[in-house]
Amino acid sequence: MRIGVDLRMAGLEYGIGRYSFELVRKIIEVDRDNEYFLFVRDLELFAKTNFEFRQNINLVKADFKHYSFGEQFGFNRLLKKYNLDLVHFLNFNVPLMYEKPFVVTIHDVIHHRLPGTKKSHFLHRLAYRAVMHHAVFSSRRIITVSEFSKKEILDLFKIPASKISVVYEAATTVPITDSDVSQVKQRFDISKPYLVFVGVMERKKNLLNLAKAFDILKDKFNLNVQLVLAGKPDPHYPEILEQLKQIKYRKDLILTGLVTEKEKYALYKGAEAFVSASLFEGFGLPGVEAMSLGIPLVVSNTEVFNEVYDNGAIYFDAHDPEDMALKINFLLSDEKYRSLIANNAYTRAQYFSWDLAAKKTLEVYVN
Repeated sequence: MRIGVDLRMAGLEYGIGRYSFELVRKIIEVDRDNEYFLFVRDLELFAKTNFEFRQNINLVKADFKHYSFGEQFGFNRLLKKYNLDLVHFLNFNVPLMYEKPFVVTIHDVIHHRLPGTKKSHFLHRLAYRAVMHHAVFSSRRIITVSEFSKKEILDLFKIPASKISVVYEAATTVPITDSDVSQVKQRFDISKPYLVFVGVMERKKNLLNLAKAFDILKDKFNLNVQLVLAGKPDPHYPEILEQLKQIKYRKDLILTGLVTEKEKYALYKGAEAFVSASLFEGFGLPGVEAMSLGIPLVVSNTEVFNEVYDNGAIYFDAHDPEDMALKINFLLSDEKYRSLIANNAYTRAQYFSWDLAAKKTLEVYVN
């Protein structure tokens, strides 16, 4: 088969970019039979990566922004030019006029559940719903990243369950030394034991409640810790950064901005625990990354986190900063219990692999 893959979002940061990069890298590593056309926005980025380019791999420049007219018309023309048997769109951004067979990955339905300011304008909401409707109903198959997301898609669109395959994401192996941890602590002025969160600072991450819980943790339990928030601010929610800067213990709040992959894993490695107060996720990859290093998790008591993290985490009410502080303190104050959760976390992380994700994705392509 001639298979096209929409890699315009692929990158080495977080979320869909990391999923796209790792999944497709593994797919083309193991599949020597099909011919692939990888549509990317930045040819130089992929020239510098450890993608294995062989005769059956074609890199095609497709510099069309998501949610743009270029995506709808220019990208559509480019795809048709290559006479592809199948295209895998790694997000729901499928050109409305693309009518040949395709598979789509729908990570979550966050814009239905929590539209926020990103889809605040009527026309934006209308466009989003039209594109999502096309992706769901015109696709040959849908891939999603958790049983929770599958249930959400089925609830919203009433399609046959057999059309959706769950393919879990996985952590990337990044060797980290004690020296790497020391360097990252020095760079970001981390001088105490710390909790770490990794992700974009958007509304659904519920960071203000996490910061309030941190203040309670310091006041009520007198813990001498820092809170490290690693990730770039979301330009749609500038107020989040400003609100975070107003908390009582601002001096112990570390805002790193965007970090490299190695810095991210070094931050995980040096942390007492990974924390997330997120209200809605399709999977929760940063938590799995932390678990792969044996770091215990303290996270929101959501359905998807329970599914993915299982007994590698303890869970709190994300709407209650008091409960959040209580659970974090419980983990940090009992070394034996913390060690148990850390061991559970490491074991649970082994359940997820990009090899398995690639295998299951290839099965979707051919069935």
